[in-house]
Amino acid sequence: MQPLNIKLYDLARAKLHLNDTDAMDFVSSIHELQDHRFENLVTKEYLDQKLLAVTERMNQIDSNAIDRTNLSDLKQFQEISDLKITISEFKSEILKWIFIFWVGQMSITIAIVLMFIKK
Repeated sequence: MQPLNIKLYDLARAKLHLNDTDAMDFVSSIHELQDHRFENLVTKEYLDQKLLAVTERMNQIDSNAIDRTNLSDLKQFQEISDLKITISEFKSEILKWIFIFWVGQMSITIAIVLMFIKK
């Protein structure tokens, strides 16, 4: 028996008025509780392992977010390019119709002026 266990044995017999067997059982049970107390403690290795797992998961989440952002940026760029093409086509179509309208108006104006001159 260790010196601390002997002291505890003596105290259990003297102060708690236990017989030899009960005092020995009492000391043994306290010693077992003391041994089991450290089983659930977290070690540095355990924390390092968990921290590494969390770090890897965060890196994976970051890379997924970057991939999604890049994909989103690519889609936005494509949509903007398509929109610019549509706007330029619409602009040329409007200019064509403005010219046609202008030529039509000018023809009508000239025809009216010629009608007034002939009369």
